[in-house]
Amino acid sequence: MDRIILWLKAVRAPFFSASLIPVLVGAAVAHRYGFFSMTALIFSLLIVMSSQAGANLINDYYDAEGSDLINQNPTPFSGGSRLIQNKLLERRNFLVGTYVAYGISLGTALLFAVLVYHNWQVVLLPVIGAFLGIAYSNKTINGMSRGCGELMLGVAFGPLAVMGSFLMQANYIAKEAILAGIPVGLLIMGVLILNEFPDVAADQAAGKRNWVVNWGLKKGVWIYLSVVSLAYITLFIGVIMEIFPMKILYSYFTLPVAVRISLKVWNYKEQVNTFIPAMAGNIGLHFATGILICIGLLG
Repeated sequence: MDRIILWLKAVRAPFFSASLIPVLVGAAVAHRYGFFSMTALIFSLLIVMSSQAGANLINDYYDAEGSDLINQNPTPFSGGSRLIQNKLLERRNFLVGTYVAYGISLGTALLFAVLVYHNWQVVLLPVIGAFLGIAYSNKTINGMSRGCGELMLGVAFGPLAVMGSFLMQANYIAKEAILAGIPVGLLIMGVLILNEFPDVAADQAAGKRNWVVNWGLKKGVWIYLSVVSLAYITLFIGVIMEIFPMKILYSYFTLPVAVRISLKVWNYKEQVNTFIPAMAGNIGLHFATGILICIGLLG
């Protein structure tokens, strides 16, 4: 049991809402088109969550000799799982775990592509997701250090995951599924951007040129505000263009939460301990807004 708990920490299972929300949104869009299968939903979750687990594991694997090694301000939401640093799991175990996680994701997608859907897109999307997850951290592409990691995460757990979930339901990809993934992707980008604040010193020392390192804490607040605001704006534009139903604006009920988090970020951007509740609230913002998007699509 202790070993299972360690691995749940290693894959950062408490943060699988990053996978849950886009899969639910994709299924909600499919329901509007008259498609829904609980089996497809469950296996979509398996594919996307396994891919997220792989991305988290390989991130810890590479950061163990980079920013995590020198990070003096780890939080429950940033700085990695700390299992390598605390000598609870060996670094090579994370690489093996990465192979297993991506093997589950791609193996499941391949089986469905060949045996059920007869559609190469079913496995292509998880392959792209795996590439983005690996490219984010590996030393060759190293997206997290080149200022494109935020976009890579937003694409993987926004449009790509929503499209994949819709595809598993309907066996084709609709324009609405792609567009519904954009606000979801922007919200998860907001989570990553905020999580970069406590790590800024370690990331800078390790050569990670993410957006907060590149622009600094003060401008980083404005970047966060812009990204989260764009999520709400894209939903409104979708309604105006008659792509989304009016009820998708139920998601605007979380705007007061977004404002409250933004004020905390501005006031406490340099105080790690006081900043932690804002990070927790930001994950809740992604989850709650995503659920309201689903309700609006189903309504």
